[in-house]
Amino acid sequence: MTEYRCTWWEYTGRYSEFVDALSSPIMRNMVTGEELSGADLPNGALWVANGDPDLYPKGPDGLTICCRIPGRHTWFIDGRASNCTMKDDTAHRCWVRHGTVGELIHVDKNGNTCNAGAGSIARPGFHGFLHHGVLRDC
Repeated sequence: MTEYRCTWWEYTGRYSEFVDALSSPIMRNMVTGEELSGADLPNGALWVANGDPDLYPKGPDGLTICCRIPGRHTWFIDGRASNCTMKDDTAHRCWVRHGTVGELIHVDKNGNTCNAGAGSIARPGFHGFLHHGVLRDC
């Protein structure tokens, strides 16, 4: 079992140099001050989505929390699961997030949720849980 301790990152307002016509926001670790390109964030990195506020579903704190998972994927924790069983219901959450910026995040099915899975995230090459600030594969 592989574990990734979650770390909080924030936008700096700066962007990386263009490489092959792509640029990424520069992110800062909120504890250590380390700066990395958003494309290079480590597995378990957490941040608040930046951009069109109407584009992403929000959690109970009004924020959209993202998590970097293996395979360089971004998990929108407050988003909709592909196997959601209540696609027309906007009040429920497929993943129930407990905690907010700077805190240990725990994701489960304890709340107003659908019948999709058991609170895990599955993407090509990774299937796991985010419990008490640790992202673990299963």
